[in-house]
Amino acid sequence: MKVDGVCALVTGSARGIGKALVERLLSKGAKFVAVIDINRELGEETVKNFKQTYGPERVRFIHCDVASERQLEKAFEESYSVNDRLDVVINNAGVVNGPNVLRINLEAVVRSSYLAKKYMSKQNGGSGGVLINMSSVAGFIAGWDPTYTASKHGVKGFSLALTKSDPSFSKDDIRVGVICPGFVETNLIDNHPDKEAIKKISWAIPMSQVVDAFVMIIEDDTKHGCCVRITKGKGIDLLPMKTFSEWASELQLFKT
Repeated sequence: MKVDGVCALVTGSARGIGKALVERLLSKGAKFVAVIDINRELGEETVKNFKQTYGPERVRFIHCDVASERQLEKAFEESYSVNDRLDVVINNAGVVNGPNVLRINLEAVVRSSYLAKKYMSKQNGGSGGVLINMSSVAGFIAGWDPTYTASKHGVKGFSLALTKSDPSFSKDDIRVGVICPGFVETNLIDNHPDKEAIKKISWAIPMSQVVDAFVMIIEDDTKHGCCVRITKGKGIDLLPMKTFSEWASELQLFKT
């Protein structure tokens, strides 16, 4: 699938990685991108600037708290209604701490993924598409806040399990990818208690490299059920995924 001509929805896209991704999609010819964010003032300003550069019909701000089931459903409805289609859904919204980490980082991703199925699945009358969920290197290691780490392990596991459990999330229907970047200097770091120490770390990765990974999954039709890590040393690194049979053999799950 080429970015040129797609209709996309990106959560958490008023700033940071989401904003950079929206701009890349628009610059590559996306027909329409819905900017979904809880920050109304910043979201409207971001979209105002995008409209001046890329045209008023190609981008729209939709105010939404992704932790709200009703608001998220309405955001999908509005995004779909613009062109009667959605081709790409990207769950990027996230927080690093606070009481709603699991609701925003994991529960909202689960809910949004099934909304993507509702609007994109060929089994529901759609044309198929691409779903990409944002995890983190914290989805591999236990080196951060426990609740944040749990949420990112959950996003990674959920996203990959979708491809095994639901025929709508298949290579020929809705391709699925999960992005796991290391430290990227965004506003999320500003909310971390060790933000000053983190900002001094030399292994922060450039925003553009994270956006490259999203675009790679969208445009490469062979990328399905894939987990992409992004680190300073290895760059964009596609994690080889094992089949259930391979895991069963390695772990001796069925040994009697």
